[in-house]
Amino acid sequence: MASSKTTNLRLSQWEGSDPILRTDFNQDNSKIDQAVNARALVRLTGKTLTASGADITLDLLDYDLTQYEALMLTLAPITSGTGITSLTVGEGEPVSLASMASDGSRGLVIFLHFLPGGVGGWWFAPGLTTGSTGGFLAAGVTAYELEEMTLSSPSAPYQSGTTWTLYGLKK
Repeated sequence: MASSKTTNLRLSQWEGSDPILRTDFNQDNSKIDQAVNARALVRLTGKTLTASGADITLDLLDYDLTQYEALMLTLAPITSGTGITSLTVGEGEPVSLASMASDGSRGLVIFLHFLPGGVGGWWFAPGLTTGSTGGFLAAGVTAYELEEMTLSSPSAPYQSGTTWTLYGLKK
């Protein structure tokens, strides 16, 4: 049995003369698992498109977004040409994000944080040399009110095979 415990998770800390017991390890692993799960990045939903379209709308009504401090959305688009992807959060105005390539060589990662004044976030588009990141604010939209998000590419619609995934970071 361990002589002492760590400060935060109370994990076993052994001295040279302490007997080492399997139960100590099992209890420690359980504590670590619970701590990681409490702050986990959880896959909420995702899809691969089977048809073309200018918009991808994510319906968020089935999720209690108040359990999360942030959302992460990944997009691996295949488009009909080079076009700008924009994001609309709730009833807000669309925010232009990044130019997507028709060959699928650029992806998009969007982080949304639930802030006191609304949903704020930033995006990153690997593969772009300039203009590959940016920030935005959807003022007045909170986790309690957010019902949907829409990705749009009207000048170069998303093609079959485009994938997206939404994750939530637990509070």
